[in-house]
Amino acid sequence: MRFLRLPVAMLLVLSTTAAATAQELPPADPSLLLASDPPVVTAQAWIIWDDTFGQVLAAFNADEPRPMASVTKMMTALVTLENVELDELVPITETADAAGESEVGLVAGEDPWSIQDLVTALLVRSANDAAVALAEYVGGDLAGFADMMNLKARQLDLENTSFVNPHGLDDPDHFSSARDLLTIARAGMDNATFAQIVQTRSARLPDNPEDGSERIAVATNQLLDTYPGTIGIKTGITDQAGRSLVAAAERDGRRLYVVVLGSEDHFLDVARLLDYGFGEFGIVELVARGDAYANRRVADLLTPAVAAESFELFIGSADAEEVAIVPHFAGDSPILVAALDGTEIGRVDLDLQEAPGLPGLSDAFSWAGDYWDWAWGNS
Repeated sequence: MRFLRLPVAMLLVLSTTAAATAQELPPADPSLLLASDPPVVTAQAWIIWDDTFGQVLAAFNADEPRPMASVTKMMTALVTLENVELDELVPITETADAAGESEVGLVAGEDPWSIQDLVTALLVRSANDAAVALAEYVGGDLAGFADMMNLKARQLDLENTSFVNPHGLDDPDHFSSARDLLTIARAGMDNATFAQIVQTRSARLPDNPEDGSERIAVATNQLLDTYPGTIGIKTGITDQAGRSLVAAAERDGRRLYVVVLGSEDHFLDVARLLDYGFGEFGIVELVARGDAYANRRVADLLTPAVAAESFELFIGSADAEEVAIVPHFAGDSPILVAALDGTEIGRVDLDLQEAPGLPGLSDAFSWAGDYWDWAWGNS
């Protein structure tokens, strides 16, 4: 009998390599999957999602509706990209010019901007004026675009989200949750244009029409420069929301998403949660193909029984329960059974090697049952 300490919640993988896409899982219960206590962060709500294995790794207040600030612009971009073409030209209005706070410097009446440039300004520089310009063009006005955002929210089955503007400035009826924002982020990253723009560090935009100066959008997401593997996505900050950040990073074939809301230091919080997700969880090979896990005894001879397949689990590295790997029978066939607290969680066939001139397998199998320990050399 072999033992390995594993967590209660796990993903079974019957292969020799880690899965590359999300797998079918039971409903996620983050409290069961914690490998060790997650790091202390300042965020009032957060969630870590392993996109490779389709599993919530840890969460805190993840369904609490909260002000979301400029991470709103993920939905603004998603609705825009799903309804218009990148080369369409958008007039710059007085309303867009007067948007305020974070801006890219749009000037009313200047030459129209392409959807491509406006979405770039929106996601890279978090430009409120670009958000307004897009909302007016795509939705007719801000209210009409908010209706489109809320329709998309319903299509995504978001339960704790309401939009009233395209930029995220504070409003009591404008809110979301960490889990809902994760869903929006994943939907956005399925769009190739969205995914490419959110990992852009800087972009050249149309020159300022008033003085001809260059307009360069520099990314507000500092993790693109400071956290290896970062591939996006969106920052946010307002007085009521505090600091918000939705981030994605890739390492060793895995993609993680982290959402933090109401943070005092969103970049540090996300970096710590990403480190935790990458460091505390991974694939562990529980059974190695070709290794012997039992012996068949005939007279005084022992013939090894080797695992026909590898047996791998996506697990946490600590704070685990014992999983027993035990030789057993399925009918007349020898197997290994993995069990947790007496409940089977998986099995692997055992291959037997025959020795010339010895009794057949059926003869050996007749000694099963009460004689298992003796017949298989376990005593």
